[in-house]
Amino acid sequence: MSEKNASPVLETRHVWKDYHIAGENSLFAKTFHAVEDVSLTVKKGETFGIVGESGCGKSTMARLLMCLELPDDGEIYFQGQRIDRLPEHARRKLRPRFQMVFQDSGSSLNPRKRVQDILSEPMLYHKIGNGKQIDRRVEELLSMVGLPVEMKGRYPHEFSGGQRQRICIARALSLNPDVVVLDEPVSALDVSVQAQILNLLRELQERLGLTYVFIGHGLGAVHYISHRIAVMYMGRVVEVGTSDELFDHPAHPYTKALLDAAPAADADARFRPRTALKGEIDEHPIAGACPLYHRCPNAGKGCLSFSGEIEEIAPGHFTVCRKAWEE
Repeated sequence: MSEKNASPVLETRHVWKDYHIAGENSLFAKTFHAVEDVSLTVKKGETFGIVGESGCGKSTMARLLMCLELPDDGEIYFQGQRIDRLPEHARRKLRPRFQMVFQDSGSSLNPRKRVQDILSEPMLYHKIGNGKQIDRRVEELLSMVGLPVEMKGRYPHEFSGGQRQRICIARALSLNPDVVVLDEPVSALDVSVQAQILNLLRELQERLGLTYVFIGHGLGAVHYISHRIAVMYMGRVVEVGTSDELFDHPAHPYTKALLDAAPAADADARFRPRTALKGEIDEHPIAGACPLYHRCPNAGKGCLSFSGEIEEIAPGHFTVCRKAWEE
């Protein structure tokens, strides 16, 4: 489906999520802004990537999209319906329509249950099909993810990491979801296995018309599978664009630094000028300034005034960087 004609499936509007960190004295508990004023739109049939370093808020964003956690402020919509303020029983009815695959396939699967039971459990809970229908569906799911049907009687520890992740994908697909949120699904796998899983995900998307939210810090994987990408820094989205546009013409200094930090296969590219950030993340940034101010090589006086607004600098390409707006 072309992006132009695609309709929104998931949407967040000015979402915030805070965590309170208790100190020695509970009266002086600190507030950590995990997600700050994030607005995103995920369109039907696309893979929307979210990328950033550890601690940037991307996994929190995944849990918010799934309503495994609720935002402190803002709104979350699924196919036009606001879901973050629905009663739990109403939200539970929607659960089959959006599913999640986690990074650690080992801890995601019950070690005491056979694959047959792991894949059957969601369908039994949601009362989808009878015994024979569920058995056929389990075999169909295993075939879809490239595993022999004969393996349905085995336990998770009898599989490799890549095979376990295939089982997790099969479980997510068991309820015929519209959206699958993938939280770093290949980061714990070998490079060759990563490629196999990514190709499998692309094949399943084309076959089933799925919509993905793909979260990761491996830029190669995110670039390969995503149609559009959002870059997060300290809980904020700092840049959004199509996958190729973002990689070919990064606008925000943080995006440039992320790309330049990745290993380059091209020998000539290893000696190109690179964007390097200074210092470490500041837990106490200057009030009202760009969060990247003290680390950014291009920071100027104008960056001391940060609105947080994201502006379009090219068709479909958005950033919060004032310097990029001016250029």
